Amino acid sequence: MEVYITGVGLTKVGRHFDLSLRELAARAAFEALDSARIDKVDAVVVASTLSYREAGQFDLAGHLAGALGLKGAQTLAMEAGDASGLAAVEAACSLIRAGSAERVLVVGVDKLTDYVSSRVYRDLQRLYEAEVQALYDIGHAGVAGLLARLYMERYGVGRDTLSYWPAMDHSHAKHNPYAMLPFAIDPAAVPRALKVAEPLTLLDSFPLGDGAAALVLESEPHGDARAKVVLATSAAGYPSFTMNEDPLAPESVGEVAARLREVTGIAPANVDVIELGDTFTSIGVILAESLGLSKPGRAAVDAMEGRFTLGGDGPVVNPSGGLKARGHPVGATGVYMVGELALQLSGEYPGLRVDGARRGLAVMASGDGSSAHLVLVEGVA
Repeated sequence: MEVYITGVGLTKVGRHFDLSLRELAARAAFEALDSARIDKVDAVVVASTLSYREAGQFDLAGHLAGALGLKGAQTLAMEAGDASGLAAVEAACSLIRAGSAERVLVVGVDKLTDYVSSRVYRDLQRLYEAEVQALYDIGHAGVAGLLARLYMERYGVGRDTLSYWPAMDHSHAKHNPYAMLPFAIDPAAVPRALKVAEPLTLLDSFPLGDGAAALVLESEPHGDARAKVVLATSAAGYPSFTMNEDPLAPESVGEVAARLREVTGIAPANVDVIELGDTFTSIGVILAESLGLSKPGRAAVDAMEGRFTLGGDGPVVNPSGGLKARGHPVGATGVYMVGELALQLSGEYPGLRVDGARRGLAVMASGDGSSAHLVLVEGVA
């Protein structure tokens, strides 16, 4: 059964001190419902990662559905760390393909800037295995820094070369009205910025922001569908990149890429546009290589040579600006990715547009690869 994306609602990622968690989510949800030209759905699936700890709100899906006036709808709450938004899309597709729902509203939301940063980052440690690793780990930036050092030493890649990945993201984000950091940066400035985990700096790192994104998924397109979901899948992995046989090749990401090829016959490198979960520069290049977009040790060089931007010979990667520049409202990020891809494929994206794009791919590895999630969408025109 086909699953069509008929509505998209996106809010600008930023600091929304004037909105509550529910109000922020409602903005995206109403925009998605309006763009789909419907006012009723069979199910509401809500993705959030930190709201339960930061905002203290349980049963977020039930409360949000009630606030939206969607009384009687089935409700599901999804939490899968960084990849919660893609997990929610997968769950919504499963409801439709199982015949349990014909119309599903997917909402991703997290509101983080109301809270002390040290508290938020402490809670983000729970993306690691909580009983041991989260208590004694060096943090996400520390692990990303070690991976960057390993990558540089193994492949002979210089620090200056790595700097082109975040610069690429920012060059794309300056066109994106939803981006938290919509401005270009000079690659030469990246190594000189404040160190967060040597060799990585602040300009290699994602910003935390508030954000909400929403989709309407339907079994039958009415009006103009933006795109259709061809495959939504996930795979469990080890609790950390460091536990893989090769820390620079997370097995969970390799598994979802292999499943994409097996189920659809499509390799990630053969899609037109990709939204990739690059929390840090090193994570971006590792995911790109694990998907087969570049040969091992080449992703940073490919970014430097312009292969992943308009006019390059590879897929356009992160036209939104990626997690580095669009921002990373954690539980909402995967919904942003799919919504952005749907608008790309329908020719409605208000940012950097990949004209003629027919296929788009969204990929996230939660935490440090404890699970990987992938969604493939295609145009319907």
